[in-house]
Amino acid sequence: MVNFYKPKATNKYLNQQIKIDIKSLDINGDGVGKIGKKTIFIESALPGETVEAKVTQEKSKYLRGKTKKVLISANNRVKPRCKHFYQCGGCDLQHLNYQGQLEFKQQKVSDLFHRNSDIVALPWRLSLTANEWNYRRKARIGVQYNKHKQAIVGFRQKGSNVLTQIKTCPVLPQLFANEFDDFTRLINSLETKAAITHIEVIDAETALVIFRQVGKLSEQDRQKIIDFNRQKSYQMALQTDDETELLTPQSSRFLSYQVNDCQLKFAITDFVQVNANLNTAMVNQAMQWLELDSSDVVLDLFCGLGNFSLPMATKVESVIGVEGVQDMVDRALQNANANGLTNCHFMQADLNAEDDNWAWLKKKTAQHQLTISKVLLDPARAGALNAVTNVLALDVQTILYISCDPATMTRDAKVLLTNGYQLSKIGLMDMFSQTRHVETMALFTRK
Repeated sequence: MVNFYKPKATNKYLNQQIKIDIKSLDINGDGVGKIGKKTIFIESALPGETVEAKVTQEKSKYLRGKTKKVLISANNRVKPRCKHFYQCGGCDLQHLNYQGQLEFKQQKVSDLFHRNSDIVALPWRLSLTANEWNYRRKARIGVQYNKHKQAIVGFRQKGSNVLTQIKTCPVLPQLFANEFDDFTRLINSLETKAAITHIEVIDAETALVIFRQVGKLSEQDRQKIIDFNRQKSYQMALQTDDETELLTPQSSRFLSYQVNDCQLKFAITDFVQVNANLNTAMVNQAMQWLELDSSDVVLDLFCGLGNFSLPMATKVESVIGVEGVQDMVDRALQNANANGLTNCHFMQADLNAEDDNWAWLKKKTAQHQLTISKVLLDPARAGALNAVTNVLALDVQTILYISCDPATMTRDAKVLLTNGYQLSKIGLMDMFSQTRHVETMALFTRK
C-alpha cells in the first residue's frame, strides 16, 4: 500500500498586518473585503473604508481580522461612547452611527427574506426606537478571578469566554452603569469570594442586585454584603441553586413593571424584555397592526407572563395565552387577576412539539365557546416552525409574528407565504441598540 504525503497547508497571512478595502457588512456587523480569492471579515470596519488590519484567523476559504488603524474613514463612523468597546463583547456597533445601525439591521432582514421567499421589496414601516443608551433594565455581569485571586467584574471579551474588567457601561441604567468598581471592591474584601460567580442587576419599579453563588459564603462575608447594601438605594439578594435570600428588609421576591394601564409582576428568574420603553412601544404597535376590536378573540402564543395578553385583553372580547413553562402560565393568571381582567385564559402546552394537532386548544375554545380571529406569536430565538404549521389550520385572517432572530423568522414566514398569506407590514424594533441583535415585527394577512 502506497501512502501519499500531503504537505500541510501553510498560513500565508496569519498575524500579518494588511491594508484592505471594505465593501460591505456581514450578518454579524463585521466588515467584508477580499484578499486575492479569499474573503476576509474584519471587526470594527465599515463599508467604504480602507483599514489596516491584523489577520487573527486563516481558513482555506476565508480570513478573520481586527482593525488596527482606519486609513480612510466612512461618513457614518463615530467615536464609540464606551471606553471598553474594543475589548468588551457586549456591544458590536458603537463605531457606527445610529441611523447606520438601523440600516444595517434592516438590510440583514431583507437579505434573509430574499433568500427564503420570492418577495422583491419588503413592505417596511418606520423602525421602533427608544433609548440609544442606558436602556437595559436587566443584565448579567460576570465574575472571574485572576492568578492573584482578585476579582474581574465585567463582560466577556470579544470572541472569548474570558472577562474584561469594566468600570462603566453606557447601556445599563444610570443606577448601575458605574457600580462595577464598587462591586469589585466588595467582592475582593470577602474571604470566601470564590463562591460569587456572577451578578444580576434588574431595574424595574424596584431595583435589585443579585449575587449568584455556587459555594457557601461565610457569615462574616454575608454581613459585609448586608452592610454594603445599606449604603445603596437598590435591594440585594444572594442566590444559590436552591434558594434566593433577600438581604433588604421588607423586600419582595417579586418585581413589577408597567405596560399602559397594566401592571405585570415577575419573579427574579422570569424572562422580561430588557428595554422597558421599547417594550411598551412594541406592545402598542402590535395592537395597532392587529386592528383589535371588541369582537376579537386573540390567540397569544409563547405568551410568557402576559406582556402582550393583558394589554390586548383591555381591547378585545377574549385572549387565550399559551406558554410552555407552567410557572409563567401561573404568573400570567395572577397578573390578569391582579389587573381585574376576566377575559384572559392561560394554559400550558409545548408549542414546539411535532405532530401535535392542538386538541388542547380545540377543547379550550369549545369550553368557552370562542372562535379565534387573530394570532400573535412571540417565540424565542429557535422560532415557531411547528406552531406556525398548526396555526394554518385555524384559518385566521391576521397573524402577527414578533421575532428575536431574523433567520428563524424568515424560515417560518416561508410556511405562511406558501399557504395563502402575504406579508403586509414589517418593521424593526431596536430592542438592543449598539448591538447586532435584531428584533422584528411582521404582519401576515390572508390573500
